Amino acid sequence: VDKMDYRLINKESFKVIGRRCTTPYGGGTWAIVKSDGSAETIKDLSGHICDLGLCFGFGEDGSNDYMCGIEWEKGDIPGFESYTYPAATWLIFEAYGKISEQALNHIWQRINHEFLPQSKYIKSGLPTIEKYVLWDDAADICKVEIWIPVTIK
Repeated sequence: VDKMDYRLINKESFKVIGRRCTTPYGGGTWAIVKSDGSAETIKDLSGHICDLGLCFGFGEDGSNDYMCGIEWEKGDIPGFESYTYPAATWLIFEAYGKISEQALNHIWQRINHEFLPQSKYIKSGLPTIEKYVLWDDAADICKVEIWIPVTIK
């Protein structure tokens, strides 16, 4: 098994703005944000594409509380949610590969089933972040950073 490469960083408090939805079975928020104009509005306001997916957790029914957004230093924007992270320690992994081969899910499974159980870290309970560096459906390629807030066991 390949050793999992990761970075460990300490990051000051920061704020994310975006659209937060609870959808069934972990999917759907990106589709909503792309279809309802939210992603375009965020890009117009900030000059940045929506590149962060915050996962607040799953309900017992499999629903996923998820927010698509950007890091944001200014005031709140009407119609959008904001979430402020405290200063935290983060593990950062990188998923790179074919979308069709579930590259992102594969890395998540390895983090949860291989890396974390054997490491000295546990998830701190803050929402995890998927940072979409590249997602190209046509070329079937993605590069996503997985940011996990952690504490020492």
